[in-house]
Amino acid sequence: MKKYVVILASGQGRRMNADTTAPPKQFLLLNGKPILLVTLQEVYKASQDYHIIIVLNKDYQQLWQDILKQYHCTIVHEIVFGGRERFHSVQNAVKHISKTNTSDVLVALHDGVRPFCRDLFEPCFLMAEEKGNAVCCIKSVDSLREQDEDKNHSLNREKVYLVQTPQCFTLQSLAKAYNQEYKDCFTDDASLVETLGEKINICQGDRKNIKLTTPLDMDIAEVFYSKYIANNAGRN
Repeated sequence: MKKYVVILASGQGRRMNADTTAPPKQFLLLNGKPILLVTLQEVYKASQDYHIIIVLNKDYQQLWQDILKQYHCTIVHEIVFGGRERFHSVQNAVKHISKTNTSDVLVALHDGVRPFCRDLFEPCFLMAEEKGNAVCCIKSVDSLREQDEDKNHSLNREKVYLVQTPQCFTLQSLAKAYNQEYKDCFTDDASLVETLGEKINICQGDRKNIKLTTPLDMDIAEVFYSKYIANNAGRN
């Protein structure tokens, strides 16, 4: 089957930086390189056979082209412009893929600010090929409580998973799911595909596959980079 990886990088990332004039978090430097570039390189190292699409805000297309030139990056990928919400960005990517494909296609959707992802794509694709979809998740190691108006109660953490990306689906499922009208409750791709009546399959995620959302995440990522990426530069 043909395998696509869609890297979502059109968000504004204001939780990272309150300066509304600064470029979004995906362009912040991680060990001297923009986060989005690190993510692209890690996807490419996972497999050179993937068809890579990056979803960008059109206002940052030139910035991205400048980054590719500055860092001499020649990894082949396509650019699709993002939409108002994440939903619309994925929708644009799915429509783009559907123009030239009809069947036998798997699509992995991945956050551009999750750079520590190299080892997750192949297991995710394998499960999706066997079962129809695969969503990377990890179990909670913390105790959990759920707030309900003025009351709260504990949850069994053994039954709770923290959802990550990549999330992998058939193109047919995504096309149907993203043909729906947008709703606020669609927080990720799995929640959307689930509305079609499909069972969601959990694929083992990775605790270091963090989403870089806050300045503290960047501090953690610098340590992870030196341990998991810089020391394994020769892999693949």
